[in-house]
Amino acid sequence: MIDQSTKNRYLLACQQASHSILRQPQSSMAEQLTSLAEELANHEQRDVYGSGDLIETFEQQVADLLGKPAALFLPTGTLAQPMVLKIHSQQTRKPAVALHPTSHLLLHEQMGVEQLWGLTTKPVGLRERPIALADLNSMPASELAALLIELPMREIGGQLPDWDELKAQSQWARDNGIRLHLDGARLWQAPTYYQQSLADICRLFDSVYVSFYKDLGGISGDILAAETDVIEEAKVWARRAGGNVISLYPEILAARRGLRDNLPVMPEAVDYARSLGSALADIGGITVTPNPPQAAMFHLKFALPPDYLAEKAADYVQEYGVVILPLPRSGDSGHSICEVPVGRNAMSQPQSFWLRHFKQFINSL
Repeated sequence: MIDQSTKNRYLLACQQASHSILRQPQSSMAEQLTSLAEELANHEQRDVYGSGDLIETFEQQVADLLGKPAALFLPTGTLAQPMVLKIHSQQTRKPAVALHPTSHLLLHEQMGVEQLWGLTTKPVGLRERPIALADLNSMPASELAALLIELPMREIGGQLPDWDELKAQSQWARDNGIRLHLDGARLWQAPTYYQQSLADICRLFDSVYVSFYKDLGGISGDILAAETDVIEEAKVWARRAGGNVISLYPEILAARRGLRDNLPVMPEAVDYARSLGSALADIGGITVTPNPPQAAMFHLKFALPPDYLAEKAADYVQEYGVVILPLPRSGDSGHSICEVPVGRNAMSQPQSFWLRHFKQFINSL
């Protein structure tokens, strides 16, 4: 979709840019490792195959935050999510899981949920909107072990179902003996929209996955939180699947710091994204989805092919030293879609700064 030389030129320009609208500030590897070392307490020791005070204390901290009794730190969500769905399938003795057509498990994991974990997937709902209760009522509930719901939904610009709808879907799952799993890769953004705590949201679900490198600026890694019996079973499956790594302390330290430094700014990031997205929708030349934004992210649609837009984005960063767009994440000969995740980088400048640069960029197209 985009020539590799254009990608390389864009990435090099981004490394040299003075401002970026995307996510949280990122230091060099050397700076990051040095600062993490400085945060270590004298008594802290590296984790060993999932054991030790460092990892166990952090797991319990996140479990408490999410309102679950137990949690497990894992290297990837690609391991965590199909693994917990497998556990739900075994415990309910049902083979199928329902999930939105844009779920990460269907689009970005080479169908490992079926090919590796042996589950049957049942897409539910329409691609352009969140799952609705009416969609669930048409499902073969007796076959389903679990329903996966993503909050917010990355592939459709961070859209969220409203609170009453979400509660009704949770009750539907309970009434039908179906486990409800939360893909919370970007869950940190959702409490502002719902005006509910993380624990209140997670109370609707049987299991929860959250990521630390997307919104919180960690290195990598995630948490799976659920009832104690599910987490104990997950430890066994993680060992079987090669996810029980000898040490994860750099990832844990980075996740711990990201939770401390970046989680508190998420309400401000959501408000900033809402205002900025609405303002961008008024300048012409782009379509904002959703409008207004519901989370600390939104999608921008341009009536241009991805290769052309990518070249123009690279040109702009090179000329002005300002990153206003990531490379297009999808598109065709007539349109491109870019994702704008809002964090402390965007909030470091007044919105007038970004609007001025977007207008200038659009005029250059």
